[in-house]
Amino acid sequence: MSPSQSEGLMTVGTVRGKEAQLTYDPEDDGGSLKIQVSGLEDEIISSRSIIAVITDLNTGEEHNERIQKILVLSSVRSSVPDSPLKDYRLEEIHTTSLPQEFITANLVSPRITSLSNRSDSVLLYVVVSIASGTGQAQQYFENVVKPAFTASGIHEYGYYVHTTYSSTSISEFTKSLILPRANEGRHQTILLLSGDGGVADTLNVLLSSSRSPKYVKPVLGLVAMGTGNALANSTGLNRDLTRGLRHFYRGQPRPLPTFTATFSPGSELLIDEGRSAETLGESGAVYGAVVCSWALHASLVADSDTTAYRKHGTARFQMAAKELLAPSDGSATHTYKGKITLTKRHASGEQIHEVLEAREYMYLLATLVSNLEEKLIISPSSKPLDGELRLLRFPPVSPPEVLKILGLAFQGGRHVEDQAVGYDVIEGMRIDFDEADGRWRRICVDGKIIRVGEGGWVELKKNSSAADILDLVADLDS
Repeated sequence: MSPSQSEGLMTVGTVRGKEAQLTYDPEDDGGSLKIQVSGLEDEIISSRSIIAVITDLNTGEEHNERIQKILVLSSVRSSVPDSPLKDYRLEEIHTTSLPQEFITANLVSPRITSLSNRSDSVLLYVVVSIASGTGQAQQYFENVVKPAFTASGIHEYGYYVHTTYSSTSISEFTKSLILPRANEGRHQTILLLSGDGGVADTLNVLLSSSRSPKYVKPVLGLVAMGTGNALANSTGLNRDLTRGLRHFYRGQPRPLPTFTATFSPGSELLIDEGRSAETLGESGAVYGAVVCSWALHASLVADSDTTAYRKHGTARFQMAAKELLAPSDGSATHTYKGKITLTKRHASGEQIHEVLEAREYMYLLATLVSNLEEKLIISPSSKPLDGELRLLRFPPVSPPEVLKILGLAFQGGRHVEDQAVGYDVIEGMRIDFDEADGRWRRICVDGKIIRVGEGGWVELKKNSSAADILDLVADLDS
């Protein structure tokens, strides 16, 4: 047996055309490959920076051996002076005789190969949300996604790129292109470079529209470009450096659980950083896959959704929370008032309703995900895409106590152990508001802010599999 055919975690092959010893350590930082070339410093490639390994066959008469390409993310100096963010580019490393366990741990999915075989029956789109988060989506597409596609045989003529131009761009794109083709029975894959808002915009069009018997669920790949990236962080998409592109290359489509929030007549969707409002559609329904919240959480999301706040990244939420808990005008912290009715499922399978005794709250949030941010584990019992709707709540407490409870959420979700915190599995919920000022009747649904009319209500329910209209690509086994 030649060295290049040796078994186990170490092989001898070539890297960038030079003979090298290749050693795979599956325990090092989630997996790493050491490359040793005579006369050069050892090179370590972490699996956290690897998008995928692609194999090809060199059919030349002299060297009939398998050529492998490692698609790896490399960081470079930021183009913005003094920026704390990193710029990334794709490096394509050509090798032979990689250790088989390394290949298995990083091999591209056959689904990507099918996308490279362009046909009218398999459609691929890339949506670049240029305003998401800190505005890095366009740069990431040009430096990473586009060359990665080329390296894997997906050429520029084989996919359509849609760059957003307004806050309604993704909704309009979904309504004009994705929905009609799904209703025609065509298979579509969308790689969305966005935050949770882009997913919510897509969902709201698909769930609020008529779907034909021929409807084929679009497949959504997500590259996390938002501020909190709750969905990506909760499904593990944002666990490595590729922001979810690795999952797109290696994962499988899985049903995305959703919920419906129905609002009383007269409720308004706040737009343009809260300066304008639109009346909700006739159904009064807004759909989500992440969170429906009231009280402090909804207020801080709404108040921080400005250009001035967004440039601070996730710190914007803390800045808004500080003002809400200790208003600069010297007024007291607001206590949120309303009646909460929960819908739960009894052990017998029957749904039961429970009216909570409390009429005052500081924090109330229902969610289908575990993380609101990378380290903010709001629902520690939630598992990726498990479809369980969980409610977290606590009553009015002092600002220091609020900060203590929320601080525990950053410590592995320990806040649910606090006696003041309620944590339940629910099927749905209704809030009847008892607030005169519309500022305290704002609801957050996946980043969208809806202001309920005075004396109004919102009803939340977990959707059944009948509303299973979109698949999310995720590698839940890694």
